[in-house]
Amino acid sequence: MTIRVGLNAGFGDPLAGEFAGIATHGFRVVRQDVYAHQSTEDAAACVREFAGVPVTALFLIGGGSISHPNGNRLEPHELAPLVGLVVDTAAASGVTGYAIEIGNEPDIACPGYASHPEDFAEAIRQCLEAARAHQCPGPLITGGIANLNDRGFRYLSRMLAAPSMPPDGVTIGFHRYPEAGRGPLAPHDRFHSRDDEWAAFQRLVQTRPTACTEFGYHTAPADPQTLTDQNVAESVLWDLRFYDARHVGLACVYQLNDGPTDTWIDRYGVRAQDGTWKPVALAIQALA
Repeated sequence: MTIRVGLNAGFGDPLAGEFAGIATHGFRVVRQDVYAHQSTEDAAACVREFAGVPVTALFLIGGGSISHPNGNRLEPHELAPLVGLVVDTAAASGVTGYAIEIGNEPDIACPGYASHPEDFAEAIRQCLEAARAHQCPGPLITGGIANLNDRGFRYLSRMLAAPSMPPDGVTIGFHRYPEAGRGPLAPHDRFHSRDDEWAAFQRLVQTRPTACTEFGYHTAPADPQTLTDQNVAESVLWDLRFYDARHVGLACVYQLNDGPTDTWIDRYGVRAQDGTWKPVALAIQALA
């Protein structure tokens, strides 16, 4: 298996001593946020801490809702300087092997971009120009659509067709989550199979490289079934093999830690609240 397995962790906070444990469990990449509302120093610190650690970084520019705390969207000309900050800080700190992703789930996270995919294409253009101007050594990934469903495909189609969308030089990001309580074999509505769903995605991206920057399964109570930890481990491995066979370069599991509640948002972790690594992490460790 050649796909690089990543993990969503940090979310804009320093990861400190987490890198060794993450790497030990087979994760080669960590997706870490660089927010516009961080101070310049805090953002730079999130970059610098990847120097000399056993994983590489996927720096997410303007993650979360791609917006300021007041709800206004991060404009393309505000996102692009953050690319320069990441590249320059990485170069000065000896951080290598990283990639940069622009925005997060633009089809749902920010109304200002969800209704204007052509504006998000412009953000990609400006960020690519900044990456090239600052001599970024790694790939630039478009913010992953929230899912491989009709909504995501409509958005991606309009984004890729926008006049400002770069014809090359970027990797197309995507996220993929099942409908509640379903395993990896279940496609989204309208599609007959995961292969059918993937074919629709491939028709849009054509020969562009792709990266899955979020995917996963939760163990919260759900209908039609509640997944066990073992179900989650098997499902994540199924997805990794599926993406690897389709030449996806990177797949990032969501997420490092469980949260405090028994709701779906808090039960995606590969590590329980008591610090125990769950079966999905042990399965990835064995795979690595």
